[in-house]
Amino acid sequence: MTGETEKKTEKIPWNLRQCFLVLLGMLASGYGTALLVRFFASGLPLAYRYLLVGLAQGAAVLAGLHYFVRKKNGLGLEAVGLKAASLVRAIASGLGGGLVLFLLVVIVGSLLQFFLPDQAPQPFTELVINARQPRDLIIPLFLGAFLAPVTEELYFRGFLFPALKNRYGFGKGLLGSGLIFALLHLDPVRFLPLALGGMGLAYLYERTGNILTSIVAHATWNTIMILLLYFALRWV
Repeated sequence: MTGETEKKTEKIPWNLRQCFLVLLGMLASGYGTALLVRFFASGLPLAYRYLLVGLAQGAAVLAGLHYFVRKKNGLGLEAVGLKAASLVRAIASGLGGGLVLFLLVVIVGSLLQFFLPDQAPQPFTELVINARQPRDLIIPLFLGAFLAPVTEELYFRGFLFPALKNRYGFGKGLLGSGLIFALLHLDPVRFLPLALGGMGLAYLYERTGNILTSIVAHATWNTIMILLLYFALRWV
């Protein structure tokens, strides 16, 4: 309960305009890198293209958080929820929460298939579909189980969600952060399960007060999805 109480009473020095600027930097770096690769390294394998885009976006997010949290306000990473305290609890809650979110997303996604039976796979999913042996999973697992969880949780849950909550309250902040998280995946077919997953990750952060919980949960969700897809394709 201590972490939850702290999150409810905590005031943050950044605002939604600054959140938007960091988001704009993340999008610009991602699309910019993708265009550069397309024109100057068109023969690069798809996995390495995703890796370069992911690294560029991650660097942009970290740079933005460094400026608005650390340089502008003199705060440490604790301000975005990165805490060493209650580490075991955060990991345990993240593992359990990630499993629940995985099941939720799968169930909702399966129900949607009744109405949208001809869904095209996500571009990232193609990396797993095209994997022929375990070593081909190195880059997808790095992106899905480490880089994306760290980058997206620090921004969407550690930086954006508190700003939305301060401005509009917990409920609208939870909803808004989940909707923006889903919207930026540019996948209208899977918008609903992604939004629910994003709200679940924000709830985990709110409940524990530690961003490591949502990072572990996000990593667990993605890892299960990647491995299940890979081995299911092999078995079929």
